[in-house]
Amino acid sequence: MLYIIVIFFALLIGVAISSFAGRRPSIYNIKFKHSWLLLPGVALQILSNIAEAKGIKFGTTITIMVNGLVFGFVFLVIWINRRYVGLWFIGLGALLNALVMMFNGGRMPVDISLLKDEPYLAKSADLVLRGADNKHVVISSITKIPIFADIIQVPGFLGLGMPLISIGDIIVAVGLFVLCLQFCLYCENIPKKNDIAC
Repeated sequence: MLYIIVIFFALLIGVAISSFAGRRPSIYNIKFKHSWLLLPGVALQILSNIAEAKGIKFGTTITIMVNGLVFGFVFLVIWINRRYVGLWFIGLGALLNALVMMFNGGRMPVDISLLKDEPYLAKSADLVLRGADNKHVVISSITKIPIFADIIQVPGFLGLGMPLISIGDIIVAVGLFVLCLQFCLYCENIPKKNDIAC
């Protein structure tokens, strides 16, 4: 929910600024190259979720390989589209998340004690506590660089879907905000039948 709210307000502000400047945001402003490279990462995440649902627990090596590949595809797309400043923030946030995960067996450490006793969180919390979650692990005294773990509680409805976030997640949210603004405000001459540029 946090990311959805961030994107919504970024688009709202971007459209307002564009309208005030006498421009109309257009999908032609979005020049995102090779976004299809994200598909393998999405596929790996889906397979990981399916395995998790079936009770299949990945070993540390496989977990590191899977998450390493996912982050690898993300960083590749970010580098290809590096002219967007927002992607640099997203890349930095993703890097911090990847760093703490790789140092902790390929899983993101989570402070379970911060989770409220909500019914919809019970199953997810149980998976983490049993070590059956392929993407998260309970934070403990042996957790490495815990400052970058999921230790920040998201208040209210903003926490739906993401009740706990990391510093990296916050930086990613900033990047999404900046990126959406860029999509709304970035303008380059685009040939049209009536030869009117944006």
